[in-house]
Order: sequence, then structure tokens, then C-alpha cells
Amino acid sequence: MQLFSRLPEQQLRRVRWALLIGWMLLIASLLLPVIMLPAALVPPCSVAFDPDCQLHQQPGNRLFWGTVVPVGLLLIGAISHELWRRVCPLAFVSQLARALGRQRSRPGRKGRPEVVMVEAESWLGRHHLTLQWSLLIGGLCLRLLAVNGSPIGLAILLLVTLAAALLVGWSWGGKAWCQYVCPMGPVQTVLTGLRGPLGSTAHVASTSKITQSMCRTLAAEGREQSACVACQVPCIDIDAERSFWQNLHGKRGLSWIWYSYPGLIVAFFLLMQAVGVGSGLEDHPLGYLRSGAWAFDAGQPQRVWQALWPALPLPRLLAVPLLLSAAAASSVLLFQGLQRLLERFFRHKGLGEPQERAAQRTRLLASFLAINLFFWFVDPFQGALGGEGGEVLQLLVLLATSIALYRSWGRDQATYRRESASESLRRQLRDLPGLEAALDGRSLEVLSPQEVFTLVKALPALGRQQGRGLYRDVMAEMLRTGRLDRASALLELQELRQTLQLDDSDHHAVVRTLASEQPELLELDPLQRQVDDLRREAAHEAVEELLRLAGLQVLEPERLSPALQEQLDHLQAESGLDEARWQAVLQSFGPRGELERRHLEERRVAWTQEAGLRALLGQLAAGDPLLRPLVQAMVQRTEGPRRELDRRLVAAGLEPLPASVPACGELDQALDLLWRDPDPDTAGWVLMLARERDPQRAARHLQDPRTGLAASPFLLSQRRGEIAPDREEFPAIAGAQLFADLLPEGILWVAHQGHLQACEPGETLMSRGAPSDGLALVLQGEVRLQTAAGQPVVIGVGQTVGEMGVITGDSRSASVAAGEEGATLFVLPSQVFEELLRRSRHFGRGLLAHLAARLEAEGPVLAN
Repeated sequence: MQLFSRLPEQQLRRVRWALLIGWMLLIASLLLPVIMLPAALVPPCSVAFDPDCQLHQQPGNRLFWGTVVPVGLLLIGAISHELWRRVCPLAFVSQLARALGRQRSRPGRKGRPEVVMVEAESWLGRHHLTLQWSLLIGGLCLRLLAVNGSPIGLAILLLVTLAAALLVGWSWGGKAWCQYVCPMGPVQTVLTGLRGPLGSTAHVASTSKITQSMCRTLAAEGREQSACVACQVPCIDIDAERSFWQNLHGKRGLSWIWYSYPGLIVAFFLLMQAVGVGSGLEDHPLGYLRSGAWAFDAGQPQRVWQALWPALPLPRLLAVPLLLSAAAASSVLLFQGLQRLLERFFRHKGLGEPQERAAQRTRLLASFLAINLFFWFVDPFQGALGGEGGEVLQLLVLLATSIALYRSWGRDQATYRRESASESLRRQLRDLPGLEAALDGRSLEVLSPQEVFTLVKALPALGRQQGRGLYRDVMAEMLRTGRLDRASALLELQELRQTLQLDDSDHHAVVRTLASEQPELLELDPLQRQVDDLRREAAHEAVEELLRLAGLQVLEPERLSPALQEQLDHLQAESGLDEARWQAVLQSFGPRGELERRHLEERRVAWTQEAGLRALLGQLAAGDPLLRPLVQAMVQRTEGPRRELDRRLVAAGLEPLPASVPACGELDQALDLLWRDPDPDTAGWVLMLARERDPQRAARHLQDPRTGLAASPFLLSQRRGEIAPDREEFPAIAGAQLFADLLPEGILWVAHQGHLQACEPGETLMSRGAPSDGLALVLQGEVRLQTAAGQPVVIGVGQTVGEMGVITGDSRSASVAAGEEGATLFVLPSQVFEELLRRSRHFGRGLLAHLAARLEAEGPVLAN
């Protein structure tokens, strides 16, 4: 359902103006007693509950506290946060400075002014939740102690709030008031949870880049465009569910706020009901609250003190805050205990992610209880519809929130990520040939996430290159929008790789391609990438609109008029982008051909440098078998992107990549490059060699945390300085022609699967006619092979024996015995050999080369 996110901005502007005018009229009615609100706007007092009605003494108080505030919470908790976030008058006021172009700015790069933003690491960025919740509790105390029944007090409070919203909106860009200062901001987060009962989804089934309650503005012709400057990431206005998952752990103060809110509600209203003693309504259960008298009772502050004094003999200025704080703390302890119980239960059941699952469900329960407790105490109709009207509203709220709780209960972060990946995949599939036949008349847009993955499997064979292209585009989009973290991408996109029939090496190849084509995707953390993407998207739309109004097709800054240049400078100041990213936005509107050629020339230079390092490693590996797996890693880096890069070079009218590149550079350059390789086992291999040969280099590597890159058990063990259990087998395995094409990951796997075997001189290792149950690699000494023709063949260190029988499945065609000095062998069972063929296409190529060399060297001796 995209109902509230699709409501026209033009209409909602009118609603916001109407609400703001109503707000001002309310303040006027409070300040000028002669100005009375129309009776139709204020629910009448219930005779049964309030015989001495004070309606005509404080009508504004009753309307605001008894109806406006509850209706706001009803919209947020029982309908959708999207509607309220788009019409809130305080949010509207906070954006007036932006609309007038009068926000606070400071000199940026090159002296150009830029709008001040709330930095994530600033005091406000780190402690805003504490500030907002303190303001909320302070407001509750102020209401109980002074302003609840005071028209002047309420008017001052509303005026101060308006002024604060205006001041914050001038001081910082974006929705700084809503996100960092407004006391209702955390309440909206708590009541929304994963998504409101009628809320929309932003990560699936959204055809617009403007989602949920995302900031937007109107272009000259009335078209809506994003006005987001990423003032907070993750943002509840863009994607409430993503905000929920990303803030589930590590968000300072949020857990305390979430769990304290139900306790605050209970304490506040029980205190209110206790205060109702002496009001004439205490004989009816909750009569003082549900009649609306609590919203304007002028005698309330005095009765607060009278109700508290026997139990808490302190001045009411201290007693009220202490009572509310104690209730909040008790609520936190209760829900924290529930979370621990749920976590133990999930661990006992063997369910995945027990801590995350327990935190999610405890927060959902807290949200459910908070909204229902509030409307159990409060009737926004204030008895105007009788007792039955309030009960009907309670039931409707219970029904709506129960549906939301049921819908959210079984969700987890993995499901959200899978749906996000399917949505990115859906966008990449739209122009794929043969799609119509596979869809069988259905629309791609109506497919569920599971059906999208199934569709890819049903399509004609994509081929590895096309599959890699789809995988790269999906990964790039998810990285750009902050929905994917580079370090966990290997695990999170595993299902997509299986669907596209790709393996881990394809993932690493795609990461290398992105590192050269779009390095910013891999250099920033997910939140920074999301900020960058949101700001860049909004800036792109603004520049596009400016060019359209100016009648320009191509942007050439040096030819712009002073007026247009001034407008561009103003857009840059509003965008929040630094100079480099702003220039990238401008270049996207420049002459495309020249920009593409310049980019391709940069890539050619980088590729040639890596190819030269690859040739250098190849030369050094001839005398150092432990470098051979790293040669293959360099082959992956250079040959993987070669075909696509060649195609783009030729299309741009440039020379293709050279067929061969002479060795150049230094070994240190190659090792530094491979230390940052996406494959963690390659990095672990580099660290292993550095520890053994160059401790200073190892120390430098250890200072680099490889932020954003994957880890593996082997890499982690090398970081700890441990010696690999199979270390003594590595040189022989890496130096064997049979395993010449294996990456470090493959060498590690082979070493782990095989075992050592020491043989006495003359000991028979294989007998002619016996089953071919494995092959052996000679590590020390030699073995002698006796064929049926009687011709002995000596197999030395680094050579293999028995592989022909394993490949063909035939029995042994010759007997093998240890040499005169015995031998040490590395034995690999036949089933492991077959698994290696399945796991690694690189091994298949090496095997063919090995067999060709053996047949050429030994001819008919081993042909059978």
C-alpha cells in the first residue's frame, strides 16, 4: 500500500497551511479570552461525568490536550507515520527558512557557502535521543505542574515550541527539528516499529525514488522531486523498516526510550486519575480521564501535590519528575528481562540470530502495549459519543495494531535484505532478452521476491559474463543505497550467486571491478554511502530542473551566464555535497563521450600497471612456488575485467588492451595490492609470507584493518600469528603442476582435505589392478612406477602419481613403490579430487594442462 506516500504534495501543502493557521488561532484563543473557539470544534462535556464543566473557561486547553495530541498519536500508531510526518505543522514551520533560502551557512571548499548540517559525530548527532526524551519527560512534568489547565501557560509553551522549530530549521539543514530536537520524534519511532498498520514499504513494490514521508518539493511544472539532504541516516521518512533494523543495536539511548515509553504512559495517567479525586468524577472508573476533564482542570496542580504528599513527602517540583523517572526505569527493567527470556528461549530452540530476534520482538511488544495503553486511558472524543464510542475506538486501535504486530512478528533482517536484493534484481531484469517468454504474460512488477529469484532460474542460460553483469549491477545499487555492507556482502548475496550460478570467485571479481569503476562505493561505510546517494540524487534532480528551465541540453560550466552560475552555487550550498561529489553530479550533465574516454583511459593505465605486476610475479614464482597462488590471484584481477573493458574501449574509439604486458614494478607493490584483495584467503596468504620473510611488512599489514573487506578463518589465524596446521605441505602443493591454477583458497582446501603418509624404502604404495582410490603428491624422496611393459618411471618431489586412474575410474595400471631412501607423500582421496573439480573451474584448466604435459613427456607409458 502506497496510499500516504503518494498523496499529492500540492494538496498536503494546503493541509499544512490549514493546520498552521489552526495552531495560530488556538494560541490566539488562549491569549485572548474574548476570542472563543466555535463550539463545534470542541467536544461537549458529558453531563454524567462532568456536571461542573469548565469548558468555557479553558476551551483551548481541552481541545489541544484532549483531542489534538491523542489524534496525532492515533495517526502515527494506528494508521501510519507517513501521513503525520507529511502534515505536521511544526515540521512545516521548521522548513520555512529553507524555502526562503535563508538558512545558516558557512564557507565550504573554494569559499562557496554551504548549509550547515548536523554532523553524525557532533554532540547533537550523538546525544539527540537523550535530549529529545528529556524534553518529553520535562514537558510531561511541566504539564502536571503548571500548564495543563492554564491557557496562558499553554499559549507560551506552544509559542516557544514554534520559535524553537523555526530556529532549529534555520540553524541546520534538512529535517533537523524532527530528527534531532522534537520530543515527539522518538515517540514516532517507537509507535511505528517496522511499519505502521497502513504504512507502505519503501524497499519493495515502490516505483518512485520518493518513498514514504521523504522530503520533497515541487518543480516549476508541478512535478514532485526529492528535497532530501540526508540530515539523518538511516531515516524513518525514507524507509522505516531499514531504520528499525539498522538502529536495532548500537543507537545510543534508543533501547531505553523504547522500553521506558509504556511505563511513562501508565505512570502519567494513573497520576492523572489519582489527581481526579476531588473533581466530582472519581466514582466512575477512569471517568476523570475519559471525560476529558484531565485536559483542562485548573485545580490539577494543587491536587497533584495533595495526592503525592502522603506517599512522597517532597516538593512537587521534585516528586513529579522522580515518579515519572522511576516508572520509566521500572518499565525498562521489565522489558529488558523479557528480552533476556526471549533470547534464552530462541537459543534453546536453536533459532538463528537469537539476540536480534529477541530485541526485535520485545520492541514490537513495547510498541503494541504503548499505543493500546494510551487509548485505554484516553478518549479523543472526550465522551461526546458516549462510553460506547470510546470503546469502539479502543477496539479499532487494538485491531489495527494487532494486524501490524502479526505482520511484523515473523520478519527478520535477512528477509528484509532478501527482498531488497530481489527489488534490485527486478530493476536489472527489465531489459533482459527473453524475459517476456519466461514471464508467460505476467508483469515483472507483480512478482513476489521469491518469484523474482525463481524467474532468473527459469530464464535461458545467462552465461557467466551476463550473470556477473547482473550481479555487479545489483551489488552496486545495494551498496550505493546503503542496503549492503561490503564486509558482509559475500554472505548476504549468497542466494543471488546460487540463482545466477556464480561462485565466490565471481563475487571477488565483481568487487575488484567496482573498486576500479566506482571506488567510492567501497571506500565509504553504508551510512556514508546512503547519505551520499540521497544527497546526490536530490542534487541531480535540482540541476536537471535548472537546465530544463534554462533550455540547456548539456552543462558546460565555463559557458554559463553569471545568473545561472549563481543558481548552481546556491544548489551546491543546499545539497550538502562536498566539492568532488558535486563535480561528479555536474559531469553527469556534461559531454558524455569525452567523460567516458577520460574514465576509460584511467582504467587502462590502472589495468596495465596490474598486468605488469602480474608478469613480475610470474617470473619470481618460477623459483618460489609459494608465489604461484598469488600469480593466479593477479590473473583474476586482470583477466576478469578484460573482456568488458576491451569492449568499452573499442566502442569509445580507443585502442584495446595490449595482448601482453612486460614485467614492471616491484614485488612490494604486488603484495600491497593483494593484501587489499577482496578474497580474504589471498590476503591471509600475503600476510603468511610477510610474517615469514619480512616482519616489517607484516607489521604494516596488521595496522591495516581491511575495513569493509571480508575475513576468513585463515586470515584471522594469520592476524593472530598462528602457524597453519598444513603449512609444510603448501610449497609442494603450490608447486605441483596439477594444482598450478589454484588460488590460495584452493591450496588451503586441498591441504586440509589430504593427509601425509611416510613410506619405508621399497614399500608398495599402489598395486596394479587395485581400485584407484586416490592420488599422491611426492613431498620428499621419490617413488618408482613399474608399468605392465616393465619400464620403470621415477616420480620425484613435486610430481603426482595415481591421478590417471582417479580421472578415468579404471583400476591401477601400474604398481608404485617407495624409492631406496623412502618417501613422504601427500595423499588426496578420489572423492576429494572429484569435489575439487566441482568447486574450482581453475583446477579443471590446470588438470588439462597437466595431463597434456604428462602425455607429451611420457607418451604411451601412461596413456593407458
